[in-house]
Amino acid sequence: MINPIKNILLVIVSITIALLIAEITARLYLSDTNNAGSTGNVYKFHEFNSELGWKNKANSYGFLEREEFTYKVNINSLGMRDKEISIDKPKGKQRIAVMGDSFTWGVGVAESDRFTNILENKSNGKYEVLNFGVSGYGPIQYLVQLDKILKFNPDIVFLTFCLGNDFADNVFFQRYGYYKPFTILSDNPEIEIHGYPLPKIGQFYSYLKIPFLNNIFENSKLIYLTNLVLRNINTKQIGPSLFVYKNQKNFSQAGHIGADEYQKDIYFPNHSPNAKLFSQDMSDVNSKILSKIKEKLELANIEFLIVIIPTKCEYGACFPPYDYKKNNNARNLLINNLQKYKISYFDPVDLINLNEFWLTDMHLRPSGHIKIADGILKAINNEFWLTDMHLRPSGHIRIADGISLYE
Repeated sequence: MINPIKNILLVIVSITIALLIAEITARLYLSDTNNAGSTGNVYKFHEFNSELGWKNKANSYGFLEREEFTYKVNINSLGMRDKEISIDKPKGKQRIAVMGDSFTWGVGVAESDRFTNILENKSNGKYEVLNFGVSGYGPIQYLVQLDKILKFNPDIVFLTFCLGNDFADNVFFQRYGYYKPFTILSDNPEIEIHGYPLPKIGQFYSYLKIPFLNNIFENSKLIYLTNLVLRNINTKQIGPSLFVYKNQKNFSQAGHIGADEYQKDIYFPNHSPNAKLFSQDMSDVNSKILSKIKEKLELANIEFLIVIIPTKCEYGACFPPYDYKKNNNARNLLINNLQKYKISYFDPVDLINLNEFWLTDMHLRPSGHIKIADGILKAINNEFWLTDMHLRPSGHIRIADGISLYE
């Protein structure tokens, strides 16, 4: 009996040592700054949604912890990372609804340090700001999400546009290991939304019953790396056609196939022969989506503002070895189209710099949120948008009524 027990113990010790070595290797691999900015375990606050791909999981609670920050996360009963709110608008306040991705949701900051909370607190009771941010979302999901937001009867809708990924988020089926609705460039004046029925694959985070094991699963880099591999095992680049809609039983990537999913075509349009074509196509798709959102809001007599959110790419910290100076390609592409379609916007890119971002994470520090909130507050308290020279709708109303803009 002694030898079999020894053999079993030897196997257990060997497996334990192998796992420890693998964990150390995974941590060394994931310590690279190119991987440090991934969404990580933010998905423990998500659940599958058949229309949007995923959504915030109502009534969930926990901590988001990364190398540089740790904070509490509370998702309320309406699926918002916020305090409990009423659908009915409070008297005496203007209601602002904010759609956005991880920057709006607040990866990198506590709830109170997000620009939406700061904006509300500094408005001296003038505005109630509702944060509908969901990590990983893009404009195509904001369009799908819009009817839900209109039920809250907002006076103003902000759409935060992340320059680093939102162009691509519109036109790809699989993003961040999960599946979502997408669209492609077409001559149809209406937006064709593809991807349905959305496949429910990939494991959204679920709590384990044993706290000790839960802690191991949440903090193990080996398990995190394994999940990344498993979630992407059925995802492959298909081509050579520009737009390929693959049979969803294969759960393959679909959409703007051939374009770089990290928007290298936009930031460095000379990196390949087709990059400029891909960049323009993604820009045209995005303009079509934003114009549709504007149209729906105008019909509801709701003001619309794009809040431009820069990433480290705008400050020369993406795509080595290309990144060596400020890159305004994505910013200019967006602004040109916003001006063409007369969509009001607020542009804080020159107000912040790389110091406002975490060192290894891709998201803003609290100081970046403060600067964005201060800029927005100045913009919406005037009849002109801060970085656009055109009047807001309220300015046109004042002129029509014969009231000075400067009273």
